[in-house]
Amino acid sequence: MMILLDRQSGLAVNPAEVSSMRFAEWNGDKHLVLTMQTGKELSVRHWPYGDGPNVYRLHEQLLEAQ
Repeated sequence: MMILLDRQSGLAVNPAEVSSMRFAEWNGDKHLVLTMQTGKELSVRHWPYGDGPNVYRLHEQLLEAQ
C-alpha cells in the first residue's frame, strides 16, 4: 500500500519502508521529515491550503498504516 504525500508532485511512499518520522521547522515552515530504510530523507512541507499536504494528517496516516 502506498500513501500519497503530495498530490502536486505525485510523491508517495510505502509505509513499510519508512524507518522514522519527525517534525521540523525551516524558515518558519513546518515539515514532516521521513527517513526511509535506505537512509534517504524525504521532507514534506505543511501547506494545508487547497490541495497542499497537511503533514499532521499524513503523520497519522503513516502511523496507522504501519
